[in-house]
Amino acid sequence: MVSDQEVLELLQDFNSIKPLEFLQKIDIQTMGIGNVLGFLLHSDHVVSAGEISEYTNVSTARVAVLLKKMEDKGLITKEADPADKRRVLVSITEQGRNVFFEKQKEIIYYSSAIIEHFGKDRIIDFISSCKEIKDVVDEVEKKQANKIE
Repeated sequence: MVSDQEVLELLQDFNSIKPLEFLQKIDIQTMGIGNVLGFLLHSDHVVSAGEISEYTNVSTARVAVLLKKMEDKGLITKEADPADKRRVLVSITEQGRNVFFEKQKEIIYYSSAIIEHFGKDRIIDFISSCKEIKDVVDEVEKKQANKIE
């Protein structure tokens, strides 16, 4: 069994590389604007602000702030739903499409460099390990929730 001290040392070592910082460079889903642009781009219908909130798992208030910034940058347009004036409908602009595809190119650039360096097999192994770690965390969370109940 691993000692508490060993766990803390491993966590400190892991956190010293600031994993979220570099992983965000290869994950389009983590960036708020990119996530929303991708959702709008791949949606087969006009999207409401509420749908964006559900998709991103972010409160409607935070989505409203993000959409305002995106509208100010010319990435989206917003309009009231003719059938229900309380709903806001959101569409991606040409500029929004361009920003999304530029970010996607950047992500592919970084990801390609990583795959070239480590090789596809090691990346597949890494992803598999991450999935196993997630499964363990989920299992521990379930056990913790059962203890509380």
